[in-house]
Amino acid sequence: MLNKTKLTTLVAALALSGAASVSAEISGNVTLVSDYSFRGISQTGEKGAIQGGFDYAAESGFYAGVWASNVEFGTESSTEMDYYFGYAGAVGDLGYDVGYIYFDYEGDAEFDYQEYAVGFSYGDISFGFNYSSEYLGDGGPDFLYPYVGYSMALTEGLSLDLHYGYSDIDASDFWGEGEDSYSDYSATLGFSAGGVDFGLAFVGTSLDDGIVAGSDDRLVLSVSKSL
Repeated sequence: MLNKTKLTTLVAALALSGAASVSAEISGNVTLVSDYSFRGISQTGEKGAIQGGFDYAAESGFYAGVWASNVEFGTESSTEMDYYFGYAGAVGDLGYDVGYIYFDYEGDAEFDYQEYAVGFSYGDISFGFNYSSEYLGDGGPDFLYPYVGYSMALTEGLSLDLHYGYSDIDASDFWGEGEDSYSDYSATLGFSAGGVDFGLAFVGTSLDDGIVAGSDDRLVLSVSKSL
């Protein structure tokens, strides 16, 4: 799933602009990444991915978009399509974002599912949660994902993003024997130059990689461009 930080920032900028000529903006993005890691687990067998999407952001705070990536699960699914919309704004220094996400796995419709998302930001700190009543398909278990993040600028063009999340799944041994709920974490160095964003992330989980493939500690490289 895409990183919504830039989209939420764009929505906030439009809302604060106050310029009648700036009522909405459509933007795009494309990313090359050495591994598509989602909540700490590789979605591509620790192989590379090409990702991209389009976003619509209105001055009112409403946004919507679509995002896609190749995936590799050893099933018929080879593409993930995410469709989302929501509303973002601020009350004083507290930013908020309420949204809906639909995960569509082409060729494996039984795994399609939806999440509801609520997020907040205050200064450099972000926190929130995602919820699904049927995780990874019809009849799936309840799923709750609380998370917290911290972003800081190190120097001009260089940033550090820290993230911790907890996947709370209402099903025993969901990922394998003794593996149900788990934590994920990441630390990402970001560098921007010439309109291109580069990232080096250390990602991992509390899962046993011997049971859940692609959940080990590893480095992920990314190059992205906004359009």
